[in-house]
Amino acid sequence: MTKTPNSPHETPSDRPPSGKRPSPLGGKLGRPPTFIVLMLSAIVVAIAGWSAIWYFGTRKAEEMALAWLDAEAAAGRVYSCAARSVGGYPFRASLRCEAPRLDLSDTAPRVRATGASFRAVAQIWNPTHVIFEIDGPIRIETGASAQPDAAIDANWQLLQGSLRAPEGRIRRLDIAITDLAVKPDPATLGPGGGGQVTAGSVGLHGRAVPGAGPGSHDVDIAVDASDLVATVAGSEPPAAVDIRFVGRLDALPATAPRDPRAFLSAWRDNDGGLTVERLSALQGETELRASGTLTPDGEGYPAGSVTVALAGPDVTTPGSAGAFGGLAPLMVLGLRLAGEPGEIEGRTALTGDLDLRDGNAYFGAIPITALPRLF
Repeated sequence: MTKTPNSPHETPSDRPPSGKRPSPLGGKLGRPPTFIVLMLSAIVVAIAGWSAIWYFGTRKAEEMALAWLDAEAAAGRVYSCAARSVGGYPFRASLRCEAPRLDLSDTAPRVRATGASFRAVAQIWNPTHVIFEIDGPIRIETGASAQPDAAIDANWQLLQGSLRAPEGRIRRLDIAITDLAVKPDPATLGPGGGGQVTAGSVGLHGRAVPGAGPGSHDVDIAVDASDLVATVAGSEPPAAVDIRFVGRLDALPATAPRDPRAFLSAWRDNDGGLTVERLSALQGETELRASGTLTPDGEGYPAGSVTVALAGPDVTTPGSAGAFGGLAPLMVLGLRLAGEPGEIEGRTALTGDLDLRDGNAYFGAIPITALPRLF
């Protein structure tokens, strides 16, 4: 019996040998093109090179940080973490510090602070620009550790910051805080002490001014706070205040003492001062604006002259609002006697010069309030 071919058009001589079929690509697979091999090799080398750069770069940064921490510790300033880790590969260098602790024994009084967590990150190609976050709560204590003279607890929803430090010197610092709450520890204040300060948002900004003279430096500063409420224990919370401040710290000592009193004294001796370019405070319908210059005097009190303008219910109907903790009605009294009519964006206002001298604030010859001694 004769077998028929598998196909009406296929003969035995047309079929391939047993076990061999034609390639679906119509030919044999050859070696990949040379440019693909070179490209893949270059990618592998680049990845390996970048990994080495990242590794040694982060190790070098960590070594520099540890050296700085050792130098600070030798000077009485200890920064520590319960656990520390470095990461961020491939394009960033990041640091995470759990339970950070700060101990400044070179200040008077001694200052200690503890927090929940600290994170910082910088791009590998720009390590002098650092972005950081701090998780609350934090506790700040002064005095002896066993029985602190004062203690403050603070918390927030989010605290983020940006620091620029070319050549190892801080040239700009920006901090933004949302839902801030600060409360002193009543145990350190005695009977009747206590209270709380809250704010919906707080912004702190500082920038070194180029071109300052030798031995000193100037810093532009800006502060803004919204929904700021300061409540005294046992009292009802006052109306919230919105504050905006823009100014400059002039002639700060190049080598600033860590002790606050010594710092203020050195700042005064350096002919330093505070330039208030604009200060505005709004509580309800009462608004205060101010500008001028202040300096520490020989006795440690603030001194200088500030031009102020006040608008709102306490101006049109004296004492009706009692804004700014009752300070507004006192200012209205002084401005009516030693100031002159003015306006704030079309609103009726009083304006005049507030002189700070001899530990008191005056409108003309009228004392308004005593001033706190700075040092």
